[in-house]
Amino acid sequence: MLKLMNLKKSYGNVIILDNISYNFEENMIYGIVGVNGAGKTTLLNAISRFDSNNKGKIYIDNYEITSKDYLSIPLSYAMDNPTFFNELTVRENLMLVCASKFYTKSVCSELIEYLLTEFKIKKYENYFPLSLSKGTTQRLNVACALIRKEKICLMDEPFSGLDPIQVTALEHVLLDFKKKYGGTYIVSSHDIESLKNICDKCLLLKEKKILEISMDKVSRHEISKMLSSGDSYD
Repeated sequence: MLKLMNLKKSYGNVIILDNISYNFEENMIYGIVGVNGAGKTTLLNAISRFDSNNKGKIYIDNYEITSKDYLSIPLSYAMDNPTFFNELTVRENLMLVCASKFYTKSVCSELIEYLLTEFKIKKYENYFPLSLSKGTTQRLNVACALIRKEKICLMDEPFSGLDPIQVTALEHVLLDFKKKYGGTYIVSSHDIESLKNICDKCLLLKEKKILEISMDKVSRHEISKMLSSGDSYD
């Protein structure tokens, strides 16, 4: 379980996240929606400890990670602006992640083949990241996060730049990973239809707070109404 307790983030005198508390359960996919500038990326950066300059406490399985850095916690993060080892090919980037997790050769090979095939990037396996299109880069970004099989997986706009076939493939892989490996997945996205397809719960980030949305209200029309009104939806 991932637990946030009174998480607060400010830039100078501007408060972005105001004492947010929430429990993210295991074996669940959570969607996070909100207007641009609402603090979705800020929230993910705080959870991941990529940005540790905030107040409050964060726990994974009752173990406080507030003072830990990103590389020392059981969490992976597909950021909106991914970085790769550009001197390595697509396959080599994935192999490097596998090596960091000490996977056996057979496990590494199986995971890489699965992700390359399902994400339809097999033909790019010997390409270098700088030669890839945005959509292919995005799929590699998500693959690098998923292949770590961490307790917590964060994704910031993973559907951005993908065509409908690629979006469907990503939805399938996310659901498959949750079924096979468990974990908690937190997906920030403007793609409301995809969140409806994959999420167990959806959260609205509004006015510096998190509001839980009933899944039957997860639609572009309903969320637009919520964002423009002063009502609560928890």
